[in-house]
Amino acid sequence: MRRCAAFLSVFFGVLVFPPGNMIAQIAASPAVPADAPYKNSKTPVEERVKDLLGRMTLEEKASMLAGSGWMESMPIERLGIPAIKMADGPMGVRAWYGSSAVTNAANTPKVLSTSFPSGVAMAATWDIDLVRREGQAIGQETKSLGRDMILGPTVNINRVPLWGRNFEGYGEDPYLAARLGVAYIQGVQGEGVIPSLKHFAANNEEFERHRLDEHIDERTLHEIYLPAFKAGVEEAGVWTVMSAYEKVNGKYCAENPYLLKDILKKEFGFKGFVISDWGSTYSTAPTVNAGMDLEMPGGPPAKAMLSSPRTIMSGNSGTWLDGEKVRAEVKAGHITEAAIDDNVSRILRVIFVSGLFDHPHPGGGDVDTPEQRAIALQGATEGIVLLKNAGGLLPLDPAKVKSIAVIGPNAAVARTGGGGSSLVRPKSAVAPLDGIKEKAGSTIKVTNALGVGMEGEDPAQDTPEARAKALEEAVDAASHADVAVVVVGRYSKNESEGFDVKTMDLPAGQDELIQAVEKVNPHTVVVLNTGDPVTMSKWIETTPALLDMWYGGEEGGNALAAILFGAANPSGKLPVSLPKKFEDSPASGHYPGENLKVDYAEGIYVGYRYYDTRNVEPQFPFGFGLSYTTFEYSDLKMIMIEEMEMASLRKFSVNVRNTGRRPGTEVVQVYVHDGHSKADRPVHELKAFNRVELKPGETKTIEFSLNRGAFSYWSPEKKDWVMDPGTFEIQVGASSRDIRLKAPLEVY
Repeated sequence: MRRCAAFLSVFFGVLVFPPGNMIAQIAASPAVPADAPYKNSKTPVEERVKDLLGRMTLEEKASMLAGSGWMESMPIERLGIPAIKMADGPMGVRAWYGSSAVTNAANTPKVLSTSFPSGVAMAATWDIDLVRREGQAIGQETKSLGRDMILGPTVNINRVPLWGRNFEGYGEDPYLAARLGVAYIQGVQGEGVIPSLKHFAANNEEFERHRLDEHIDERTLHEIYLPAFKAGVEEAGVWTVMSAYEKVNGKYCAENPYLLKDILKKEFGFKGFVISDWGSTYSTAPTVNAGMDLEMPGGPPAKAMLSSPRTIMSGNSGTWLDGEKVRAEVKAGHITEAAIDDNVSRILRVIFVSGLFDHPHPGGGDVDTPEQRAIALQGATEGIVLLKNAGGLLPLDPAKVKSIAVIGPNAAVARTGGGGSSLVRPKSAVAPLDGIKEKAGSTIKVTNALGVGMEGEDPAQDTPEARAKALEEAVDAASHADVAVVVVGRYSKNESEGFDVKTMDLPAGQDELIQAVEKVNPHTVVVLNTGDPVTMSKWIETTPALLDMWYGGEEGGNALAAILFGAANPSGKLPVSLPKKFEDSPASGHYPGENLKVDYAEGIYVGYRYYDTRNVEPQFPFGFGLSYTTFEYSDLKMIMIEEMEMASLRKFSVNVRNTGRRPGTEVVQVYVHDGHSKADRPVHELKAFNRVELKPGETKTIEFSLNRGAFSYWSPEKKDWVMDPGTFEIQVGASSRDIRLKAPLEVY
């Protein structure tokens, strides 16, 4: 793999030479002593930054504000400042030598690494420790491939069911996204690798993402779209944050001082550097003065990208922080050298804090190890959500089931992830058919039928004749099998970065396939292999069993088979509400916007906050997920009120018992209801959760703690979080609509 990485950097690399005046300046610069404080790893970081910054020329500092290539920052060899070598993420390490259009092309050399489950699949695990270990594994692979920085995690909220990147994020709830985002960051940074928390802020649709102006009120920003970023900064100490493409309230995110300076750097106390999304800058002085520290990409690759017709049409822009342009603005008095110093100090701070200056990553280590694949398998397994299981069809009983027909456009192909910059190329991947065959062994006959081609993937399969033939073969296979498993969904070409999904409906022919199979086989299991919600109204009533496996990464097929045969008990819970139809979603009337403007008029009522407060019934609610066992909740009681320096901590406990015959894992969810506040508030909000493993008959006591922030809302008038003292209600349940226990709680 080291040879492969070296080949790619040579094959696609671009030699970058400093401009002539910089060469003259460098030649005139004094030599750096070997014992310079910044070179000593024992010197405090801030002293190292100050010492090194003081030795840099204006030309050198200005040059560091733009990348040297597609995914490398500008090195300063005279001072030993290394380039930060980046790679796309967040579901694993992917290629770094060009845009996704280049790296995803069939004839392009591939960087192979572990394909972890999509973000929404990991969110469905509600497993903080697992996400941390995933981040650690990704950090290890990043180093093994000779890179220093991974572009992830994505913590943008799933506002619209059609967003093309819903599969990348951690769902619709800011608390859940914050907990998992912090865990991912901690795992990556623990390996000395730089993560990039993205996309700041409110990147919630791909439609005209380079031109769209989002109008979002201050309270909605702070309560829904910023908490995961706030937690990433304040709790995980994230080293970099990536700005988003679109405009927020009239200003591009890359030149938005309210977002980058007032909120991120001042309110949150962010000490790292802000990096632009690729081709998302539109000015020089306004961008630097707003708090953008590093523009990407840079050099000849950036110029080549910006000259392509496709890029021009999409609205990308860049090369505004080129060293010469920045120096010209300094000379003109539009940018102060103090502003440049702050930009560069932030980059240097990350280089020192991450250990990159003292311990570079030469590459050459192992990738896709058994341990890393095991994490991918655990994530894919825990993330599968059992949505329906009428008559106890699942798990399949080998003593009764002697034949299985595995059907559908996603049955024999491993659909590991959605498309765009996050699509990881694994060395190998397990399709549902392969996983089922492996688990079935020699005692169960497994057959396969396409049923319907994936819309748009192969034009030869989209003809009426081809569809009729494929459907006939699927019906025949299903009618001769004890059980039919129909795997439907989307794939990386119709669910991707760069565009939104056209409709909540499944791709052409898939609804008809499910209906036809269910008509001839009453023992049909439908499996959703996609990252977005889908319309189920045509078949859900007659479907005995339904699983959502999302995009499960390279081990998705093995995970699905483990759930089907009962080797694993489903424990996944929905991190998003699944609406019955698109028109039921709170943002449907405000999407995609008009005249390149979109009003977030639903405000704080996103996801379950809307459905539960407005009494709109979803197909399946937030937090929902069945198991092969059952759980009983009891004894919700207060433990103590612990006074702290700034606020009090409310502690309480609940007992959870496995009342079934199988070991299982329950995700206990805690919601807070505020019925007395002066402000308009949702009927309840998620404020805590805990995964608990239980043997049959076993009871465990789970403790929870809530601080003052769990009861607060954002006040635009006070520019701060506010709590109205009074009686709140603690709600403990198995989903947002399955509240098992309630108790009043006085907070003052």
